[in-house]
Amino acid sequence: MLESLVLFAALVLMAVVSGKTNATTLLGAQLFFWARLAYAFVYLAGIPWLRTAVWLVSVIGLLLIFVQLL
Repeated sequence: MLESLVLFAALVLMAVVSGKTNATTLLGAQLFFWARLAYAFVYLAGIPWLRTAVWLVSVIGLLLIFVQLL
């Protein structure tokens, strides 16, 4: 989880510094946060297929932020 947190922090910092924050970056940040929180619970529950789906949602959140930086 630490690797993706560093990437998330870097993307959000770049979005804020460049002034490209908007509703899409907010949605991306919210998706990432809640998906990573859900991932921890799904991981503890031991459901591998659901864990993959939740991880994918967090990656989509990161991609939403990244696209706004282009």
